[in-house]
Amino acid sequence: MDRKTLTGFILIGAILLLWPSYLELISPSEKDPKDLPSADTTVVEKYSKQDQKVLKKTGAPENNIESETLVVDGGSYVAQINNLAGGSIFSFNLKKHLKSSEESLGLIDNQNKKNLVVSFINQSGEVVVLDELWSIVSGGSVVLSEENRSSSMVFETAYMGQPVTKKLTFYYNSYEVDVDVSLREIKESSLDEKYILSWVGGLPEHEGSQDAMFMEGLVSQVGSIESFRVGSAGFFGPSNTKSISEETKKYVGLVDFAGYRTKYFGVFFVPQKSDMVELYKYPSFSRAGVDINITQDINLEKNKLYLGPLDYTSVEALGVGLEEKILGWQWLSSVSWLVYSIMILLYGLIPNYGVVVVLFAVLIKLVTYPLMAKQLRSSKKMQEISPIMNNIKIKYKNNPTLQQQKMAALFQEHKINPLAGCLPLLIQMPVLMSVFMVFRNTIEFRGESFVFWINDLSAADTLFSLGGIPINILPFLMSASMYYTMKLSSASQPAGGDPAQEATQQMMKYMFPGMMFFLFYSFPSGLNLYYLCFNIMQIAQQKIINNEKS
Repeated sequence: MDRKTLTGFILIGAILLLWPSYLELISPSEKDPKDLPSADTTVVEKYSKQDQKVLKKTGAPENNIESETLVVDGGSYVAQINNLAGGSIFSFNLKKHLKSSEESLGLIDNQNKKNLVVSFINQSGEVVVLDELWSIVSGGSVVLSEENRSSSMVFETAYMGQPVTKKLTFYYNSYEVDVDVSLREIKESSLDEKYILSWVGGLPEHEGSQDAMFMEGLVSQVGSIESFRVGSAGFFGPSNTKSISEETKKYVGLVDFAGYRTKYFGVFFVPQKSDMVELYKYPSFSRAGVDINITQDINLEKNKLYLGPLDYTSVEALGVGLEEKILGWQWLSSVSWLVYSIMILLYGLIPNYGVVVVLFAVLIKLVTYPLMAKQLRSSKKMQEISPIMNNIKIKYKNNPTLQQQKMAALFQEHKINPLAGCLPLLIQMPVLMSVFMVFRNTIEFRGESFVFWINDLSAADTLFSLGGIPINILPFLMSASMYYTMKLSSASQPAGGDPAQEATQQMMKYMFPGMMFFLFYSFPSGLNLYYLCFNIMQIAQQKIINNEKS
């Protein structure tokens, strides 16, 4: 690997590490109010007073409402809906994207069990929280199918003798739930004719230390997605619940969607028309807690809830642009979509994602082969004339202008463009970065095995643990292949070059693979498998170029 390629990889690594911080610097979470749709800004003040009295009020106690649970088999999930708070989702167990050790995967635990809570401010300025048992007016347990594609259940309570209803509608093989809330009959009892629909507690974490790097609240306003970081770890650190700070972010005006995600799963509201969205993050005993509060006009009853995996097809069906975020950086979404689409196409032909990763590495190498060959040939020529360049530097070290003239004449004589090695790498960078982001983010790898010890492409390929330290094999192989690639790139370099440059290359031959080893050690095995295969083909290409006659 020549110096230009090495520099390119270092730049890619730096961008991957520092880009989120850069985005936050140039585009802070809070938008300029003049760029947002107009809204009732007094909502922020009304719902933010710390001394506000909270009044819990539901149906009259003499009704003796009992706790009831309805079951919805939605094809891709099984959910239990309780009449607490007018239809809280007590359990939501997925049937897809499961690891071999999982019979199901639950998105509800004790921390977020009371959800979809409705509240409002009464004429006395008290926050009325309707979070007790409601009556079930209609609907029951159901198994959805192609013939029975949707089902609704209606819950009802009362405030000051007037009814409040909530209707939940579930759909077959969809993670979307329509949440229709009607408080029109108590409009006169409301101080500002607004209500809040809340998701309390966030989501359980299923991916260990990987989740800490992905946990974030997401809010989209006028097509721009804002990130509210929740995770307490970076690339190298594990999740630390205690270090998660308590913080609130408010977004005034219309939002396309608002919610919270872990690495592979998410919960999002798509309101009919919001006045304000509040995201509140806080530490808890076992994981991060995140509350999502949507405030909107009491006449606007329709809301959509998305609760499920962040697979591209399901999220795209929401039609609010959330899919641009789940494959990686939003500014690379078009290239990432192309990478993802090719991956899915290959899987349709060969239904094994491990094989798909290998084929994808071959495909990327075939596509980039001409560009990489041009870069390698340029580097080879530069290495061949390196002794002459070094002599010119020494001979004319006191005359920079003449030194540059001699260098230019040397390049012209040997028909070398010093920039020819950089341009191909710059052209490839968006593709290489998109592959990195898609393979690191895609839920399709979750629970997918390949061969031998690689039983989950979404997790590190741990063969065994030694003293509590996981021993992952692919990072060793990937780093070794990278070292050998760099060794080959310098093998054809003639003696007599710049001693300082040769010393630097010798040092980087060990340091760079070592750096990538530690960076990729806990990354998904699918990502490490891709880079291992890519490096093997890079070795083959390097040998071909080295054996070409000048």
